[in-house]
Order: sequence, then structure tokens, then C-alpha cells
Amino acid sequence: MWAPLRTHVRTVDTRRVARKHAPIPALSIATAPVRVLIVDDGPFFQEVARELIDATSGFECVGAACSGEEGIDQADRLRPDLVLMDVRMPGIGGMEAARQMSARGNPAVVVLVSADESVADGPNGAAPEVVPKRKLCRSLLTRLWEERGAPRAGTCS
Repeated sequence: MWAPLRTHVRTVDTRRVARKHAPIPALSIATAPVRVLIVDDGPFFQEVARELIDATSGFECVGAACSGEEGIDQADRLRPDLVLMDVRMPGIGGMEAARQMSARGNPAVVVLVSADESVADGPNGAAPEVVPKRKLCRSLLTRLWEERGAPRAGTCS
């Protein structure tokens, strides 16, 4: 009767020793995915951007809009963390829509995108915040969020 008990005690002791010398895992805090709104008048780019967002770990597409005006309304309603916004659209363009979103107190990070690389790479860095659409990829999306929107260590959000 005592033998099985001793075996069990030895197993527990072995686990304690193994745990004592095991590396401590990094603290991981589960975070909600980054909520992304796509604002672009081109259905093809909307589809490609949605697929990119869905394929990027930690990101989810919460909606899409076809104009700056609709993008402002959607951002107010959906409260995304990140907005991918085309610079040139009918009606209000991306830069003006971003200004209006900010004026309304929307805290979303806006990343302006353009198919026209002369806008993205403007003379003397006239528009350094504009990303060429063809360069948008998972690693760039993640890096843009880390640089512009992700909460920094030691800050509260």
C-alpha cells in the first residue's frame, strides 16, 4: 500500500525539480485583434486589402467604405483601431477625411495609401505618410501598427 504512494511522491518531486530549472515563459497578455477599416473607391483594392488583413495574424477587417464621407461615418460607427484610406477618391479625399476623423475625436490610426507612387514618394517627402498600395503586405501592415498605433510598454490604453 505504501509503495504506490512513494512512487507518486517521487513523481511529484521530479516535476518540482524539473519546473524549478525550466526557463520561465514570457508573460503573454491576450489582446484583441487590431480592428481595421478599409476606405477606397476601388472594389479590387478593397478585396485585396481584406484578404491581406484576414491573412495577417492579430488583425481583423471590420468594414469597408467607398468614399471619404462614408469612411468617416463608418469610423464613427465601427470605432476601428486602424484605417487604410486611399488618398484620391470622389468627394472628400483621404487626407481631408483623415483630418475630419481626427477633428471628431476618432482615435483610429489612419494609414494613407495610393496607387500613384508620385503621391506616396512626393518631392522632398511632401507626403511621407502615404504608402504605395503595391508595397502593402503583412509585414508592412504589422510594422505600421507597431510604429503608429500599438500601445507602448508602460502606457495605459
